[in-house]
Amino acid sequence: MTEAGQERAIGRIEGKLDLIISDQEKARQDRKQQYEKQEKTDRALDDVTRMIKSIDTRLEKVEEPVADFNRWRERGVGAIMLVSFSAATFGAILASFWKKILALITG
Repeated sequence: MTEAGQERAIGRIEGKLDLIISDQEKARQDRKQQYEKQEKTDRALDDVTRMIKSIDTRLEKVEEPVADFNRWRERGVGAIMLVSFSAATFGAILASFWKKILALITG
């Protein structure tokens, strides 16, 4: 091989090495961007996890009073139904025996 041929071969090898080096640099930059994006996603996920835990804690504090309120509301509805039934029964009895009651009062 002549010296000129060797120089060309070395030039081709250098060119290929330069391409490999530039590809490696590009790959390094791409990995860096991926890691930065992954880091942002991890931070966002940590924030969401923290918010969910906070909401769970708040819900645990609220569940008991809400359950008590629901129990009292059901009791109130039951009491209103009892009063309504009693008033309806009293009204029905009064309507059924109105003439007899009026006769007893007026004598």
